Amino acid sequence: MALHILGVCGSTSEDSRTRKLLALSLEAAAAAGAETRSLDLRQTVLPVMDPDSADQGALPAVKLVRESAAWADGFVLATPEYHGSMSGALKNWFDFLYRELSGKVAAVLAQTGGGTGDMSIVSVKTSFNWCHGFTLPFHAAANSSQWAGEELDAKVRDRVVRLGTDVVRYAAVVRKAWDEAKALGKGPGAGFAGFHVK
Repeated sequence: MALHILGVCGSTSEDSRTRKLLALSLEAAAAAGAETRSLDLRQTVLPVMDPDSADQGALPAVKLVRESAAWADGFVLATPEYHGSMSGALKNWFDFLYRELSGKVAAVLAQTGGGTGDMSIVSVKTSFNWCHGFTLPFHAAANSSQWAGEELDAKVRDRVVRLGTDVVRYAAVVRKAWDEAKALGKGPGAGFAGFHVK
């Protein structure tokens, strides 16, 4: 069975370069043998997460977010950089999830106005890691000067494609190890995977 890779676009802009980066990376993941899906947070509009709400879990957008994250073996997470961090839409996506991300791998992409994307990339990786997920130690980012119309700088394009390829490669390895650890039960021999045994 093919590995499942979910791409999440954290941009809510109509003509988003972040979305274009994500599409390129998911094409590479599909070429590497994965089954891919995309979740666009412009189209899937979530409420601000309310931990005291008994009703939010039944909302179609929340159900879609949780079901698609549970389906995935790995992720490509793409965000614009806003004020030195990820977009509010992507952070809100994280707030509705936890166990659906644990034991899985994420690749991270960023689109910036003129910077290097470091702050937004670090914020995405930190949030994913706090959900007991693993992030690739490499990433890709583009700024506005690296686009000529629809054409992306060749070096950046190469990194985006490599990222999509590698998320498939390493998601398979980590998912297998995590599932084997969970099979050991809740004891310390399972490591942190044991905290996710029901």
